[in-house]
Amino acid sequence: MIKACVLRSGGDFGPEHVLWLARQVPGLVCLTDAPVEGVECIPLEHDWPGWWAKMEMFGPSLDGDVLMIDLDTVVRELPAQPERTTVLRDFTEPAIIGSGFIYVTAEDRARVWDAWTQDPAAHMASCTKWPRWGDQGFLMDHLADAARWQDSEPVYSYKVHCRGGVPRDAKVVCFHGKPRPWGCGAAWVPPLHLGRNIGDFRELILAHAGKRICVMGGSSRLAQDLEVVEADIYISTNGHGAHLRRPDYLLAMDEVNSREQIPMGDWLRGKSDAPIISPHGYANYRLGHWPQCPRFVLSGMVATWVAFAMGASVVILAGCDGYGGDEGYVHEAQKMARDVFCPVRIAGSGPLTAVWPAYNHEERFVSDKQHSSIEGLKEIDGRVRIRVRKPCTVGRVDLAKGDEAVVLRHEVARLLKHKMVEEIEAVEDAPRSRGRKAVAEPVAE
Repeated sequence: MIKACVLRSGGDFGPEHVLWLARQVPGLVCLTDAPVEGVECIPLEHDWPGWWAKMEMFGPSLDGDVLMIDLDTVVRELPAQPERTTVLRDFTEPAIIGSGFIYVTAEDRARVWDAWTQDPAAHMASCTKWPRWGDQGFLMDHLADAARWQDSEPVYSYKVHCRGGVPRDAKVVCFHGKPRPWGCGAAWVPPLHLGRNIGDFRELILAHAGKRICVMGGSSRLAQDLEVVEADIYISTNGHGAHLRRPDYLLAMDEVNSREQIPMGDWLRGKSDAPIISPHGYANYRLGHWPQCPRFVLSGMVATWVAFAMGASVVILAGCDGYGGDEGYVHEAQKMARDVFCPVRIAGSGPLTAVWPAYNHEERFVSDKQHSSIEGLKEIDGRVRIRVRKPCTVGRVDLAKGDEAVVLRHEVARLLKHKMVEEIEAVEDAPRSRGRKAVAEPVAE
């Protein structure tokens, strides 16, 4: 099976987008009129404009069965090779097929190519209105009987399924139209450039409104606690519990894992590929503010506040026994409780029940209101995405050349003036739900 894409120069896509996809799909071949260093390229032979250049993947430039991938596709894991031609079911119009991610056998490629080359100009002229639109409009006449990815593999749409977070089982996420993957701000999307792509924690405020969020600590009771916990989102502190529940986020306040004497970023990446929330440079989401900042509070307590800020209907602390009853830990919890304005429950009881009640899996929580403090936490006016031109520091994060980060414009005003960084784009605040009724759908599982 050949894995292929097409790049026609002069449009929205360039060689950097081919390289971005090739890092996700080893062995990718590109049919193009613009050389892409590091990727096997095959010259385009026809002058078909825009997306119509994709039709060359059906022609003699390639041999055998071909997996055809649009450049704005996130490939977390390649699905198993199908036994027959397989196309997308359009994510909003199920009767229509989609062509952004399709597998076509050699026999079907030849059949489609023969029909296409009878009169390409006429086919392009007849596919300009929905539902007969673009290359998928033409292919509908020839591949309508093909299998559909969604019937056998976890292939999702960003717009339909992933705005609140990527489903746990997602192998492929298709981006159709805007935003493009590299412009959506999601930490699970590979960065466009090889430098790190660092977001801002404020992007996650209310991102999981109404969800039950579990914070996993390092107690020996963690596995036992998790047996009774029912949660939608899991936050692992310092990598704890990552082998028991696949974490949605990792959170750490330390630069080094003190027990193993390993840089914390390396330690966390050895546990999970989930996005990291931290004040330090290994973060995917830079935590620039937290209760008692700049004092470095215990990771479990910061994670409790982070879960509240994300919109939790309840925060469940599992494996958090206060280091066996250390009074200092309980005291830290009492101070953190002043800034956490949602229910918090302690799995497995323990010393922290002096601050918050014990967890009962039968208790139900409804989040109908957004606490007024959330508005103050956002502080998102004037956010910009920047790319680093010369090594510099923003907040507590050391940035290298090529790194990208979302920051407040005033944080980098001096760096912009001296051309240490360049502004890529202003980051508009995504609509946030205000209470349970405004949540259109839960994160898919």
